[in-house]
Amino acid sequence: MGDPGDLRRRRLRFRKNKDSGKRTSMSMMEHLGELRSRIIKSLVAFFAISIVVFFFYEPILEFLRKPLCGVDPDKLGPQGCDLVYNKLIGGFNFRLKMTALVGLALTSPVWLYQIWAFVAPALNTKEKRYSIPFMAASTILFLLGAGIAYLVLPTGINFLIDIGGSDLVPLLGAEEYLNFVGLMLLGFGVMFELPLVLFFLGLIGAVTIDQLKRGRRAAIVLITVLAAVITPSGDPYTMMLLAVPLYLFYEITIVLLRVVLKRRAKAAL
Repeated sequence: MGDPGDLRRRRLRFRKNKDSGKRTSMSMMEHLGELRSRIIKSLVAFFAISIVVFFFYEPILEFLRKPLCGVDPDKLGPQGCDLVYNKLIGGFNFRLKMTALVGLALTSPVWLYQIWAFVAPALNTKEKRYSIPFMAASTILFLLGAGIAYLVLPTGINFLIDIGGSDLVPLLGAEEYLNFVGLMLLGFGVMFELPLVLFFLGLIGAVTIDQLKRGRRAAIVLITVLAAVITPSGDPYTMMLLAVPLYLFYEITIVLLRVVLKRRAKAAL
């Protein structure tokens, strides 16, 4: 892909005319006007979906509480897997926060598309060819990471409760639990994007296959450290469930990069 600093200059100079297929000049005001239009469309989608989420609050909350309810009831105290709040307005604030987070997640395809639609006129044909697979792979990897995080949540919760000892009984606040779950899902999702970033850097020549091969040991150490930081529970089982797939993706990235670069070299002959 081209120099990121050049994208804005090309975006300002040219715009694809949908009616004639010609490229026409685009002024700064038109550029800002389209940016505003993309932002408004994203916000409309966000608020529309958030309203729906608000009224489906209970089943969504039940889904988020399911990992907690899978923990041994004897460890949770008299309230079981019920979440508590200590302010009168706490329940309403929690509902709004959960609605916003879920709404933002569900509308991610919309605002990602709006970003793409805004940047696309500044991209050449070669850059556009990589953009769609890149976005699709990014979405799939993020969902895969978040899905794994959801599956290991009960293990992480068990570990955190056990490490406090049997003399302590947890009284879990609603917002505290939402923050914990959100951090796990987001952390795993973002971490699963790292192989895609490496692949992209390899395509543009920022890193080479030989560098990736020589960096295997460093990659293992870095992945382990990041897994320990991202995993709130800190238990070895959860860390391994994050670290092992990431290292496998690292090796897969090297293989895919070799295949793509060989094809590119043959096509250039």
